[in-house]
Amino acid sequence: MSSNQASVVHLNVIDFAAAVAIAKDRSLAKTPFVVAKAGAARPVVLAVSRQAWSEGITPGMLVGMAERLVRNLRVLAPDPSACTTANTLMEKIVCRYAPLVQNDSGGHLYLDLAGTSRLFGPHIDCAVRIRNEIVEQVGIEPVVALAPNKLVSKVVTRAIRPTGVACVRDGEEASFLAPQDALLLPGVGPAMARILSVAGLREIGELAALDDSETVALFGKRGLALRDAARGLDNSPVDPGGLAERTIWRRVDFPEPLLDAALFHAALVQIVEDAGLEMRRSLLAACALRITLLYADGVRSEAQQRSREPLLLDSDLIEAANRVSAKALERRVRLRGLALVLYGLAPARREPDLFTPEGPDRFERIQSAVDRTRLRFGPTAVTRATAIVHA
Repeated sequence: MSSNQASVVHLNVIDFAAAVAIAKDRSLAKTPFVVAKAGAARPVVLAVSRQAWSEGITPGMLVGMAERLVRNLRVLAPDPSACTTANTLMEKIVCRYAPLVQNDSGGHLYLDLAGTSRLFGPHIDCAVRIRNEIVEQVGIEPVVALAPNKLVSKVVTRAIRPTGVACVRDGEEASFLAPQDALLLPGVGPAMARILSVAGLREIGELAALDDSETVALFGKRGLALRDAARGLDNSPVDPGGLAERTIWRRVDFPEPLLDAALFHAALVQIVEDAGLEMRRSLLAACALRITLLYADGVRSEAQQRSREPLLLDSDLIEAANRVSAKALERRVRLRGLALVLYGLAPARREPDLFTPEGPDRFERIQSAVDRTRLRFGPTAVTRATAIVHA
């Protein structure tokens, strides 16, 4: 940053889907309810009203367990259209004040107010004005944090949620972070939390105090990134493109044109696994997938699909890729290559461990272990047998 004044603001609407539901129907404000997908075999709570949260219900909990905790608990279906509308309105409001806005969807926006003081006054006053306009025009109240960088601003909103406004001035990052719970750091999920607990590291400051050798001994080389985060170090800019413009792209060109279905499927699985790993390292899930086939005679064919639920695990991505590639395979001609694009990216539903997603169910725990192994030993260290054929 070119200025000594903190200028990065994080707006975070806690349990966004529940907040949007209340904005649509004010009678829900005093009602304990959760948002969950109906019809699932084991429906999971996606968002929680404050009343339900006060009764001990949390996102990720099974709906059946939540209903046992709170009698007459209301279960609402997700409303993606209303959430998109609310998120768009929030972005329109902040764009009037900030030259750089990163919309990560789901009620998460980062904005950089650098250079706007002469127009809108002190950054903290501007941030409060933005919060007030969102409350008045959208009907939801975000937590607001002003800090020198995105990482610190995110920790601040987590520390003061579900409501509030806070500011961490430039140079105060370490002193603010030091007493905070280490679980508030982005990238600390269940597996990392267990390691921190065993090591007796409960506060961010204790993690920040580790030297390089201690950090590597506990977490491996990738733990250095987590240690640096604990020190408040983050050079990532506010990205105006946000997730709406971001894609994850992979392509494979065959040494010789092929018509073998097994080899084609092996290559497809390989690039899906590789793209999926990058996606989860970025703490994202994909809502859409596109396959492009490159034929030996120069013709291209393409197919795509949007998913009702974000795709996170390799198994889900491969299943979707198989369906899409079947649509694209419209000619009996040799292929010289194929390309995969993951798009419609959104933050993963649960906070995963550093670079690895881990959730409460068995399949996500397996995926987390596979990702950790790939990151340590290489992408082909653990793979499906079909991908080995192509390799």
